[in-house]
Formats: sequence, C-alpha cells, structure tokens
Amino acid sequence: MTPVLNIIYTRGTVAALARFAPLFTDHTGWRYRLVANGCTPDEVALLHRIAAVSDRLSVHNLESDEVVPHGETLCRLADTFTDEPYFAFMDSDIVCTGDFTTAATALLADNAAIFGGTPLWARSQDTILAPDRQEVCGPHISTPDGLLFGSSYFAVYRRSVLDEVQQRCAVAFDKYTAANLGGIDDGFQGFLKDRDAWRSDYTPGKLLNTGFTYLGRPVTYTDFDDLIHIGGYSMATFQEQVDAGQEPAGPAAIQTMLGFNEYRGHMDRKLAVCERTMRSFASIDETGEPWRGGHRLPQEMEDQIRVVEDLYARQAHLVAA
Repeated sequence: MTPVLNIIYTRGTVAALARFAPLFTDHTGWRYRLVANGCTPDEVALLHRIAAVSDRLSVHNLESDEVVPHGETLCRLADTFTDEPYFAFMDSDIVCTGDFTTAATALLADNAAIFGGTPLWARSQDTILAPDRQEVCGPHISTPDGLLFGSSYFAVYRRSVLDEVQQRCAVAFDKYTAANLGGIDDGFQGFLKDRDAWRSDYTPGKLLNTGFTYLGRPVTYTDFDDLIHIGGYSMATFQEQVDAGQEPAGPAAIQTMLGFNEYRGHMDRKLAVCERTMRSFASIDETGEPWRGGHRLPQEMEDQIRVVEDLYARQAHLVAA
C-alpha cells in the first residue's frame, strides 16, 4: 500500500495554497488528505470542492474553531488514522512539479522514515544545529556529527516503527521544552546528551525523529527535485492575523507557534520569501501579473518562486467563485 499524505491547511491559507493540491494527483499515484486546521466554513467547503477533482483527494476537518499548533495537529492525526501502514504529512506550501514518489518509494523500502522539504530560502548553514544553540527549529536537519533531526515539513513514517518509537522513547510529535522534556525515557535522554543533541526546545517532530536512530531504525533525509517548499507561508499568514487582532488562536497557542528565544539567522530570508510570495499571489489575483517589488532575491530562489507563481496562476480556476 502507498502512503496517504496529510496536507495541513491553517485558517487564511486555503484559497492560496489548496489550489496546488491537484498537482499531486496529476503527477503521482499516492493519495492525499487535505486537513482543515481552524479553517472557516467557506474554506472547508473550498477544500471539498478541490478534493472532488480526484478520488485520491479527501478532506479531514480537525473541527477546531481556532488554529491548532503543529505538534498537537500531528498528534491528533496520528491518533486518528491508526490503521494505515504509513503515517505521513506535508506542509501546504509545498508545491509538486513532478513525480517525487518513485524516489520516495525506493527510499521507503530501506528506511523506517524518510524526511525532506528544505525551504527554498534555507542555506546549508541553517540545516546544522550549532553547538551553542538551544532551540532545534524547522530548518535544522542534523547535528554536526550527523544525528538526524529529520523534518517538520515533510515526513513519511512506517507506522509500526513509529508506534514502537513513541512507546519505547515515551515521546510524541508535540513540541518539547524544558517543561515536558523530563517525561521522555531515561535511556533516550542519555543518548541525546551523549550525542550533544540535548537541548531545551525542539520543534514538533524533531525529538521523536531522533528516537528512530536511538532504537537503530534507519532513516534518511532527501530533497526531492519535484517538490518546491516556499517555507513559512502559513506562519506568515498566522502572524498577520495576530497582528490584525483577529485572534486565530488563544494566547498559549500563539506563544507556542510564534514564540522563540534565540536569534535565527535565517529569518530575514524566510520573511523576504514569504513577503514576495504573498504579495505576488495577491497581485496575480488582482492584475494577473506577479509582484516584482522588494529586494532582489538570489537567482536560485527567484527561479523557484517564478515556477510557483506560474502554477498559482494556472490553478486559479480551482478557486474561482
């Protein structure tokens, strides 16, 4: 059986990002579940309309009036869909341009979990956890010695091994901080300390992913050529809602999703890409032409964004009123 990839949409992103969903079934034979996280009734209805274009697209509503933090969302999904051979998820701002599943299927034959989805703005130095950092965040893939943190953007897990890791390591998909780190398995704690991977803050999924290596279960990270990850579109939209006083979530959830204590060197690039993409999408909607203002991005980033802009315009019929 093939995986069912859960694509998670938060409030305010559906009209922009869900139009990309049919590209996955156009290019691949896998199935995809469009997950509504705190979405409005109109957005949920749009997800159903888009899913109707393929029998390999379906919709699952978290039935929450507020946006649920990413880690809790993954926990809910993992606890709901327990009878599938794989548990898989992907950010909604990942755009498919070809069949990535042939390579992914080959990797799954030899690994208990595979990860990917490096954002287009990330540089190689963003992906390695520096010894002086206490927060293991989104773009961190590994320690300098190669212990894999995997990805909170794109992941496919063999379900039987995932269940084993969660049980034996006493760890879940959720975000981990000093407040809840003491609850994980003692031997697992020692493993992380011995590998210089013991930190005070782990983005959802990162701590669990290291449990696969602790138990000797093979995992791998790869960036598929046929996937383009904008990186941060949902969080940028969420931040706009918070700034506008729209209260997409309660104070504790907002702190969980937006709060961090350390300077993150990638943030300027991330915000520049999100601004460019969001403004460009709005301009395409209004004028048919992308936005070309702001600072010039590096050519590789520019090339990928232009592919996404073109697909955004081509898929506009899916969200037309």
